[in-house]
Amino acid sequence: MNGADIELPRLLIGEKIVKVKYFKEQTPIHSLSSLRAIEGLAKAKNYRQIGEFGPVMAAKSLKDHDRNSEFQRYSAIFGRDSLRVAIDLVSKYPKLAETTLIKLAELQGVKFDILSEEEPGRIIHEARDPKIDPIARQLTKQLNWKWPYYGSVDATPEFIRTLIAYCKFEKDYKIMTYEYVNRAGEKCNIANALSSAVSWILNRLSANKEGLLEFKRANPNGIENQAWKDSWDSYFHADGKIANHKQGIASVEVQRVTVDALLDAASYYELGFDKSHRVQELKERANHLSQQIAKYFWIDELGGYFVLGTDRDHRGQLRQLAVRTSNMGHLLHSQLLKGNDIDTTTRRHAVISQLFSPELLSASGIRTLASNELRFRPGAYHNGSVWTWDNYLILQGLENHGYYGLANFLRKILLKDITVVHRLPEYFRGDLDNVLRLNTRLVEVYDDINKRFNTLEQPPQDVQAWTAAAILAIKLKRHLPVFALEVRKKNFEKKILSQVTFIES
Repeated sequence: MNGADIELPRLLIGEKIVKVKYFKEQTPIHSLSSLRAIEGLAKAKNYRQIGEFGPVMAAKSLKDHDRNSEFQRYSAIFGRDSLRVAIDLVSKYPKLAETTLIKLAELQGVKFDILSEEEPGRIIHEARDPKIDPIARQLTKQLNWKWPYYGSVDATPEFIRTLIAYCKFEKDYKIMTYEYVNRAGEKCNIANALSSAVSWILNRLSANKEGLLEFKRANPNGIENQAWKDSWDSYFHADGKIANHKQGIASVEVQRVTVDALLDAASYYELGFDKSHRVQELKERANHLSQQIAKYFWIDELGGYFVLGTDRDHRGQLRQLAVRTSNMGHLLHSQLLKGNDIDTTTRRHAVISQLFSPELLSASGIRTLASNELRFRPGAYHNGSVWTWDNYLILQGLENHGYYGLANFLRKILLKDITVVHRLPEYFRGDLDNVLRLNTRLVEVYDDINKRFNTLEQPPQDVQAWTAAAILAIKLKRHLPVFALEVRKKNFEKKILSQVTFIES
C-alpha cells in the first residue's frame, strides 16, 4: 500500500518536475466508521443529530494531519458534495437532506456577479467566510473571488434532484412551503427556489444553439472546468491537447443529471402545484437533451462509448473530447439508457464493457480515466485515480438496470478499499499493477506547452464526505440477488467478470 517507493509519474512533452514533497503515511490502527465520519462532518454528537446543524462539510483530516494545510483543503460547505451526501443518505437521514436543501436555497443566486459567478437561480459551488477561513482569504487575494462562489454547473440540477428525492421519500411536499429569506433580503419558500433553479437551467439551455448545458467561467480567474472533475487539465482531446476554455464546454455527466432534473421537476409540477403548465416544456427539453447526448456524445470507435464531453473550435463548432472516462458510467444512473430495444441495449452493454475493461477497471475500482489515454497518470487527481463516490453512482446504475452481479462485484471492491486503509479517503490511486495505494507525495510540474504549473499528484483528504456517504449507503442497503435475474443479463455479467484478471484476489 505504501506509495513512496513507486516511480514518479510519467511526464508529457514540455513538462518538467519542479517540486516533490513526501508525506508520512498515516494508517489508523482501527478502521474509521462511515457513520462516525458523517456525524463528525455534520457536527453531530450522535446519529440522531445528523442534519440538525445543516449540510456536511466536504472533508476533514485525521488528528495527525490537523496542522498540515494539504489535508485541510475542503473543510467547508460545497454544493455538489453536500447534495450528493444528502441524496445518498435520504432514506436513512432525511433531516440531513432537508437542512441541506434549506441552506443551499438561502445561498441561491439572486443576481449576476462576475467575481463570484453568481447568477439568479444558481446553486453555490462552495461557501466560505473570509473572516475566519484562511483559504477564502487566499483565494480572494490570488484569484479575486467573491463569496459564496458559484462556479459549478451541476450543483443546480443536483439541487432539483435531491429536493424531489426528499419529497418522494417523505411522501409529501411540505418542504415546498418552508419560508426563508434569500440573499436579496426577500421572503421566499422552497417552491420558489425550485422554480429559480429550473429557470436557470432553461435559460442556459435556451442560450445554447445545440441546447446543451455548457460551462465557461465568467471570472477570468474562476474554476475552468465547472463540473465534478474540476482540475484544469481534466478536459482534453485524444491527442492530449487541453480543451478550448475560451468557448463553452459540455460534460457528458452534466447533461445526464440535467435530463433527470428536468424530468424530476416535471413530476412535481405534474401534481398541479402552481406551475403545472411547465410540465410539457420540461419534458420536451429533457427529451431534446437526451437526443443531443446521443448525437454529440456517442462514438462507435473501440466498441462504442460516450465521450467525456465536447468543446468548440475558434468558429464555435462542436468537437468531441473523445477520451474514455468514468463519466460515461453516470449515464447508467439515469433515464437515458433505460429500455430493451436493440439500440439502447447495445449502448448500455458497450458502456458497461468499457467500464469493466482492463483500461478502466483496477483493483481499487473504476478509474477516472482509461489507462491508455495520453494524460493518464495513476495518481492524478482526475486523470487516473479512483473515486469511491464515482464508483458508487455507477454501482447504483448497475443495480437499477438489474446487473446485480456486476454491482455486487463493485461493492466488494469499494468495501475492501476502505477496510485496507482504515479511513475514508477522497480517492485511491489507479495503478496498473492492481496494488491498492494512496498518494503520499506532492508532485508539481511546469507545463511549458500550456505555460502553467500543474500538480500531477497530491495526497487525498483523509475523510471525504461523499466517500463516507457512499460506504454508509452500501452498508445500509438491503441484500440484492447475486446475479442478474434475466438470463441474458446474467450471461452478459458472467462474460464480463470472466475477463477481469484480478478477480480471484
